[in-house]
Amino acid sequence: MTPTITDELREYAETPDRFAPIPEGSSVTRFDDGRICVIQGRTWAGVSAPLFREEELDEVIALVRELVPADKQQAWWIGPSAQPVNLAELLLGRGFQPAEDGPELRAMVLTSPPPEPAQGIEVRRVETFEDFAAAREVQWDAFEVPEERRELQRAQLRDEFEEAMTHGTPVTFLAMLDGRPAATGMAIPSDRGVFLIAGSTATWARGRGLYRALVRTRWDYAVERGTPALITEALIDTSYPILQRLGFTEVCTIRRLKEPR
Repeated sequence: MTPTITDELREYAETPDRFAPIPEGSSVTRFDDGRICVIQGRTWAGVSAPLFREEELDEVIALVRELVPADKQQAWWIGPSAQPVNLAELLLGRGFQPAEDGPELRAMVLTSPPPEPAQGIEVRRVETFEDFAAAREVQWDAFEVPEERRELQRAQLRDEFEEAMTHGTPVTFLAMLDGRPAATGMAIPSDRGVFLIAGSTATWARGRGLYRALVRTRWDYAVERGTPALITEALIDTSYPILQRLGFTEVCTIRRLKEPR
């Protein structure tokens, strides 16, 4: 039976940055004037929830350029509610390019418990810097992050860890297999549910149920918070089929574009 997904959850899945908590004093900021939502951290920025007239496009692009430093990793996230409806084509005509790390994603929602994890997998919430660094190394390896970007991010690791511990978001989970860090996933809580990001498994540990275990752990976390719903955005040829098997339902397609700067 197809699960019932509320309009609120569909909106959350399409534009999660609009609903993420922004703790006072954190390095994450959000600008949202109703036309565009720009959320950014130390090294990254996301532009989403576009809602403006076509003749305002150049003004909005200029605003984003003003808000986001050129050295940050930046992407526009364009879903079916975007206005103007041909925004992706308009941006491509202005020199934007499909994001090489995910030009198209499927927004997905889970509202019922996923399967229990396989035996022999330990998943724990990251509470030490050693676990935090180990989780990030697994993530970098899984996503084949270039060494120069790793070095830039390593310089920020201690500050990121201390900030996450202070504000309680994002929450990182680390999965261990045979005593080794094997997989990781993060969770961003909100009043509407929990947004899953950065799920990744080490090459040597794939096919052992680690991704499933991390989804289940984050579902349990969402239930404990009183917000029993998960959302995520999946690549069609990697996490998408796994998430379908775990009970997630696709709600829309998201296109991601980057402006060469």
